Amino acid sequence: MKKLLTFFAAAVISAAALALPVSAAESIIDDKAGLYTQSDLAELEAKQQAVSDLTGWNIAVVTTDTGFGTDSARAMRYAEDYYDDKFGSNSSSVVYLIDLDYRHFCMDGDLLNYFNTKRLDKMITDCEEEYFAYDDVGNLETFYYYLEYYYNSGTVAYDSNVGAKGESFVPKDGIVKEYNITMLLAGMTTGAIAAAIGIAVVLSRYKFHHAPTANCYLNSNTINIYRRQERFVREYTTRTRIDSGGSGSSSGGGGGGHSFGGSSHGGGGSGGRR
Repeated sequence: MKKLLTFFAAAVISAAALALPVSAAESIIDDKAGLYTQSDLAELEAKQQAVSDLTGWNIAVVTTDTGFGTDSARAMRYAEDYYDDKFGSNSSSVVYLIDLDYRHFCMDGDLLNYFNTKRLDKMITDCEEEYFAYDDVGNLETFYYYLEYYYNSGTVAYDSNVGAKGESFVPKDGIVKEYNITMLLAGMTTGAIAAAIGIAVVLSRYKFHHAPTANCYLNSNTINIYRRQERFVREYTTRTRIDSGGSGSSSGGGGGGHSFGGSSHGGGGSGGRR
């Protein structure tokens, strides 16, 4: 009887343990650059953990003021090393590196099933908009929004632009776009036909005339010849000063082109100081 009660108690404890919510995914905010207050961090950590629990993805945000440069290579490698150190190379994780020169999303595993070039480009663009507006909290909230939104939107076809390219990969700035050859040729053909029709319509409405000679305006019976003399008394020149500085110039930095892919992990990012 005692053994039966012990077994029953153990079964109840095990069932209760299984019923408790257990988060297998990790959530990290490593604010090395000191962008956030303690109250900001408490709020953001709660939101980030909620997204991590929903998706099952490890999520890390690391801010630095290192100044990696805008070519993205150093920032990408830093983010990938941080990824491996915190989560391991074979995990389903994302690291969002926020540096004063470059912002990079390093992702791998299951995340690559939810991100293609179009989706990642949208997330990069909207996060950059908040960053350059000095809304650092809004930057991370936008990041969380797209992680949750794309997860709920479902998977997409594998996009090689977003995936890892190998250890020799050196990212280049510039938005990568894929063009369908058939659509490109169809567009060129349609444009050529439209241009030809436009030219034909213009030519059909234009009447050609021979250029008239001076004799057309003379009366053959009388010819009057007048002598006309023009004298220039004085010449005036007006000068206007143009200020090259320009009061309409914008202040602050701007974003560079977007780069996609990575060396050992997928992802992408964008550079520029604010």
